[in-house]
Amino acid sequence: MDILVAGGGLCGTLVALALSQRRLGVTLLRGSAHPRPVPAATHYSYGGIPWWMGVGDGGRKLSGQGLTCWRQLQECHGDLGLRPAALLLYWSAADDKGAVESAVAALVASLPAGATPERWGRHSLCGGDFQALGLSCAGALELPYGHINTHHYQQAMARVLLSRRVRCLPGTVAQLLIRHGQCIGVRLTDGAVLRSDGVVLATGAAMASLVPLPEAFQWFPYSWASVLPLHPPQPWPDVILQPLLGGRERIECQGREDLVVDAGLAPWDGGVVFGQATSFQHQSRLPDAAPDNPTAMSLPGPWQPAMAEARLRRALAEWAPGLAAAAQRQQARVRHCPVSYSPDGRPWVGPCPGIDNLWLFGGFRGGFALAPVLAPHLADAIAHNSTIAPEWEVDPARRLGSNRAGPVPRPQEGAGSGSAS
Repeated sequence: MDILVAGGGLCGTLVALALSQRRLGVTLLRGSAHPRPVPAATHYSYGGIPWWMGVGDGGRKLSGQGLTCWRQLQECHGDLGLRPAALLLYWSAADDKGAVESAVAALVASLPAGATPERWGRHSLCGGDFQALGLSCAGALELPYGHINTHHYQQAMARVLLSRRVRCLPGTVAQLLIRHGQCIGVRLTDGAVLRSDGVVLATGAAMASLVPLPEAFQWFPYSWASVLPLHPPQPWPDVILQPLLGGRERIECQGREDLVVDAGLAPWDGGVVFGQATSFQHQSRLPDAAPDNPTAMSLPGPWQPAMAEARLRRALAEWAPGLAAAAQRQQARVRHCPVSYSPDGRPWVGPCPGIDNLWLFGGFRGGFALAPVLAPHLADAIAHNSTIAPEWEVDPARRLGSNRAGPVPRPQEGAGSGSAS
């Protein structure tokens, strides 16, 4: 059985590895699944592992397994970039005190028994290693965390996949090949055709550009994440800062167009990455122009890169003036990358309704915690022609069938998506 995996980010590489461990033939296509290269979200991710995250039953199913899975992967394959870290969930003096205490109580209730966050005061956050940043924080909760160095991970996983005889190609998928309701391979942007016994789409925000069903652009929304990589000496390599009252998840659930900035900081390639500004459009049609050329972009929806960059830099100047000064000295460039998400907070893991031999793996919130947990289960379902456990509530059919009164019709033979528009 030969499987094509489209997408060379976190999700694609993890599922390719899991499939190879089940003795399937695997070809991994590392291209962006878009005619013009778009930055991979994995590359600019914080890489944090919220070890308490789960799916199904209010997040309790498979909860807490992410960090264990990463440790097992490293025991088997060597160093993949896993590092211990501390998570600081901070709040500012401007935040509503009642909302802060409610969020603290909700977080504590979600943690396993015996896990108690340490509470930091403003003096602790503004002194010590953080003094040069000049942080405008009123307090924080500290939790033990895990962190994946994404640069190390990408290099190490290339070695691991080679050792597992996974065929890795730079090709970019332009179209899925469908015959009699079955996915039989892909056509690449250079015109080459690759046949297979099935395809796993792990292409993130490009998912809907490839699923050959008319409502796909409604089913698989994405947002643009804008971050600012910096390369000062890193005196706090094991700390990730994030706002306790972040706006991104709330807007995802509400389904309204907006631009929110959640000021945070994480280790990144020997320096730090600051972010993020999240621009919601609630559709999945990627633009034709390259995202790092804002003047060439003509985007639908309310977002423009210049607006996101201005908001991000203003937030940095208010939140960490010392870091803002470093960004100005370095002439640091803001990076924009599309990020897929699922409005109900649960990923899409399983077969695509209406198309046999096509599986979806994306839409993660907390992907570094959940993708290593769910990738082996998807690989088992593919290898044994079985189903994902329904109690995990990750079947794409819950989303793809939500707007249909009847069964999903099969696409016509040869139907697919060419270049996204």
